[in-house]
Amino acid sequence: MSADAERFDEVTGERIGGGRGAGTTRHEGAFRFGVAGYDLWPHAINFCESLKGVDFLNITAVWDDEPRHLERLVELTGAKGYGSLDEFVHSDIQGAVITARTSRRCQIAKALAGAGKHVLSDKPMAMSAAEGLEMIRACRDAGVLLMGGYNFRFWRTWNLMKRVMETGELGKPFHLYCAYNTGSIRKSEWEETLLSDWTDAAATPGGGWLTHGDHPIDLTRWLFGVEFVEVLADMRKLRYPQFDVEDYGVAHYLLSNGGTALIASDAISDQIRLDVVIACENGGISYSIRPEPKMKVWGAPSLGADVIEYSVPEHWVDALRELTRAFVHAIETNSPPPVTAIDNLRVMEVVDATYQSAREGRTVPIRQNPV
Repeated sequence: MSADAERFDEVTGERIGGGRGAGTTRHEGAFRFGVAGYDLWPHAINFCESLKGVDFLNITAVWDDEPRHLERLVELTGAKGYGSLDEFVHSDIQGAVITARTSRRCQIAKALAGAGKHVLSDKPMAMSAAEGLEMIRACRDAGVLLMGGYNFRFWRTWNLMKRVMETGELGKPFHLYCAYNTGSIRKSEWEETLLSDWTDAAATPGGGWLTHGDHPIDLTRWLFGVEFVEVLADMRKLRYPQFDVEDYGVAHYLLSNGGTALIASDAISDQIRLDVVIACENGGISYSIRPEPKMKVWGAPSLGADVIEYSVPEHWVDALRELTRAFVHAIETNSPPPVTAIDNLRVMEVVDATYQSAREGRTVPIRQNPV
């Protein structure tokens, strides 16, 4: 967990006990940042919380067209609130993170781009790869940055794993297994119902599997340096048949290097479970969040022993801050972001094929769109 005195809910990132974090501090000349939407609230509230007191930006505007949601964003940030999207995108912000429901992200991204504002799109970027392409073209034509929101790339855990793999001592990676299981997320901080933007098929391209299953897709591409080639998937409604989206899923992939990936994710577990195993020609790496976050490496004797275990306590909320820092840095230095719009698009192409495979009960090739 973070070094802060308070504890965090492992799934939603809500503060439990302790303080409420640093107060709102304004830094003269810092990047002017906006937050667009409360809908997917575990990320929305934690972007706001994790950016309090940072020196690289000021949150100067927030938007939501639902008054209670807007009130909460203003409360979190002290920023000016806008109920009109047009007024928000034409405010003093230089860029914004989109944390509204997925079905609105393409519309919001195009509005921001049309106003000359840079776009940090939370994940998944859109309802489909086709919508993702619309966002990419709009931002390209407007000359603004579009960055993806996969925060795994900013965990110390996965960066340590990547550094070990890049030594080459473990040899070529040929398999990634990931199980990322949690309970379902309620509608808001104050509404207990599970009927929400997480379970409404009109608001999200997928359910319990997609909530966390797209993270290991991006992680595999980043760690292995590969693309996904084909998929065979199974999606089911096990606990919540009343919703139009799945609460359980598992997908098996063929990778461009001849390797494979198996990604299981659900929204029916009684506690969070995150387990990752990477198999390489000469050894491997494993990570488990329970009973405490640990990473184990075997087959790399240069680290000092045949098997090395690392303790890597952290929380995904901290990664949101570093993700945003990288977004601002890319804009200010006119350099490529560490999670590009193409990275987001490639994940959406895999997601589209995964759900097609589940619907049709067959192996589906994963096709990449030219950009």
